[in-house]
Amino acid sequence: MFTLSGKYNLQKNILRYLALIGGFFIIANGIVCTIQANLGVNPWDVLHIGLSYQTGLSIGRVMQSVGLLLIGLSYILKVRLYIGTLLNMIFLGLFVDLVLYINYIPAPNILGLRILIFISGVALFGMGCAIYISANLGAGPRDSLMLALGKLLPFRLGTVRTFIEVTVTLIGYLLGGPLGLGTVIFALTVGIFMDIGFALVRIFKNTRIYKAFMPEQLQYSTVKQL
Repeated sequence: MFTLSGKYNLQKNILRYLALIGGFFIIANGIVCTIQANLGVNPWDVLHIGLSYQTGLSIGRVMQSVGLLLIGLSYILKVRLYIGTLLNMIFLGLFVDLVLYINYIPAPNILGLRILIFISGVALFGMGCAIYISANLGAGPRDSLMLALGKLLPFRLGTVRTFIEVTVTLIGYLLGGPLGLGTVIFALTVGIFMDIGFALVRIFKNTRIYKAFMPEQLQYSTVKQL
């Protein structure tokens, strides 16, 4: 028999994992949108697609392999890993391959439609990141690498992140990855859509659905913990 506290913890964890997995699926759709728009993709996907060209592996499988490598490096560099880090490595690549396989996102030739799909992709990516981060179950493998290098290098995390993004972009481009104007636009705008995503999460926590799902006695005192 569940106590109120036990019921709360169960329901809280259900919401957290739904947010985590749902966020990954939304991000995967955003990634595929940017690929289909053919205007350039985010820096890590320049690398993933370049490696896919060179190895013959699917983009999702490459993402999983790179994620596993980054998790290993982070572990060696003594960065604490969480369940969300492992699930990110597994599900994000899996969902990208699934969306590409089902092929419900078009790849139009008309420039206006390509721009629309690309912007939609950036929006989905940013908001998906906000949703999965809101689950508070751990950073993804790429963010774990940033934290690991941040401990080793005498620079701020923002500088380290920029160094990583530029490096993977250059390597991906040399491997044949799709570097384009969209890559720059993505870098400049994805944060805006992440902020929108965080705002939507806050709005959801004030809806009747959320309040009905969470125990009434605890929902207000714990709403910020999700």
